Amino acid sequence: MGLLNTLLGRTKPVQSNLDALFALPSASITLQSAAGMSCSGKAGVCFKPPSGQGFEEMQAEVVKLLSMDGAAGLRRAKDSYDYDWLLVENADIEELVTQVHMVNSSLADAGWGPQLLCSVFGLAQLPPVPDDSGGSAAGLPTAGPGAVLPSTAFLVYLFKRGTFYPFDIEQELRLKSLVADDLVIESDLDRWFPLWDLPVG
Repeated sequence: MGLLNTLLGRTKPVQSNLDALFALPSASITLQSAAGMSCSGKAGVCFKPPSGQGFEEMQAEVVKLLSMDGAAGLRRAKDSYDYDWLLVENADIEELVTQVHMVNSSLADAGWGPQLLCSVFGLAQLPPVPDDSGGSAAGLPTAGPGAVLPSTAFLVYLFKRGTFYPFDIEQELRLKSLVADDLVIESDLDRWFPLWDLPVG
């Protein structure tokens, strides 16, 4: 069957590896030291919900689980392309990643894996550390954890590919080179889809 698929140009879908999400804290440290950037504390899971009460109940259950887990910044949103999002805010990147992992795994375990499209993590340019005189110490960014900041770029995890890619029109290739040692980067640039109208602010 493998040879037949090869001859016919078919490819076997890559199995998602949700544990790859746990490499994001390391990538955030790399970005902080190399580019003065870090995770913004904002993330979202994008999916195309099927019609039916079952999915609505499952989505409500995920929201309940996250609320019990302390995800106070959790909310639901819909973008202009009619995709649904579960959005999470958490200044602690390890907790943020854990919560996004929970959303993905809960929906996948309930049989809704085909509806999962991607998870998006915001990146922010960190402000400089103020010096003793009240000014800025140039080149010394603040630590990432502890604050939720506006997102200026994004790291996108493709659920069906198990890979990441950066989304920032001006510096995508630079971001790719910075996090390539920490994350599994999507090698097919045609799959680096631009995600306009992101609710992950």
